Amino acid sequence: MVSSAFNIVFVHHIANGLGLKASSLTNVALTGTASQSGISHDGEASLAIDGNKNPDYAGGFSCTHTLFANSHWWRLLLPAVYRVSHVDITNRDELAERINGAELLIGNNAQNNGNNNPRCAVIDSIGRGQTRTFDCGGMIGRFVNVKLERPNTILTLCELEVYGEIAAPAPSFSAVVMGRSVAVVEKELCWSDALFYCRDFYWDLLSIRSEEEQREVEEVLRSVSFPLTERVWLGLRRYLMGKTWFWMSGDTENFDYFETQSIWEDTSPCGAIDTSDRFHWGDLPCEEHRHFICLTDYQPDDERVEFYSSTRP
Repeated sequence: MVSSAFNIVFVHHIANGLGLKASSLTNVALTGTASQSGISHDGEASLAIDGNKNPDYAGGFSCTHTLFANSHWWRLLLPAVYRVSHVDITNRDELAERINGAELLIGNNAQNNGNNNPRCAVIDSIGRGQTRTFDCGGMIGRFVNVKLERPNTILTLCELEVYGEIAAPAPSFSAVVMGRSVAVVEKELCWSDALFYCRDFYWDLLSIRSEEEQREVEEVLRSVSFPLTERVWLGLRRYLMGKTWFWMSGDTENFDYFETQSIWEDTSPCGAIDTSDRFHWGDLPCEEHRHFICLTDYQPDDERVEFYSSTRP
């Protein structure tokens, strides 16, 4: 019997292609959350995703407005990772040149307020009160940013629309652990690929921060609806030249459930959880292909540990 302290739901994601016509795609920006570098004249970030394309800044009350500065950004956090077909931006009808030279960015990197993500387009200009479409060719991301670096100006958007489809991940078993949404992914990957997978489609490999979380993760693993590998990857990593373990999420490791404390020279730096009735943590060779657990909730206080691979651009 599953504890009432948390919910467990099986979610089988169906892969979607990008073969749909643009007219069949919906504006997913309406379901997102907007923020920006500053607010002036009541031009809140959310006004660019309110469904109102009125370009009359003075009378429409539906355009954003940053502070007068040298650097600006507007950011949209989508509710999931999307393959973005195209983005439509509606410009204001006066001082339309203020948007000239802004960059449209899409990706999953939350650092620097999302402004380190790949570029879809440079907005050279948009006519007064006009809407312009920018083809992003299926770029994958949860963040859509407009960044403007130009002295003594203001960034204004009257509407930003994002058209695309969810970038469907592999089937997974979803649950809530201590208020955090997680997914046990029905795909076997090496540790580094599992980390990138979680960061591409969700948020990060899971950290376990307390005994209470450990017990609930155990219940999740008992309830998974597909056969699990005997160990499942966590976001647990050890310094290559030391004995200290840490979480890739940046969470403090003030709880551990290692069965034994091995000598670091004889262990692998990648950590996993046993899926038998013991559920102890331990190291595995990083190249082994195992199931893994992702944290799916966006964490605004992002202190994730950066990880680089020569096999990934």
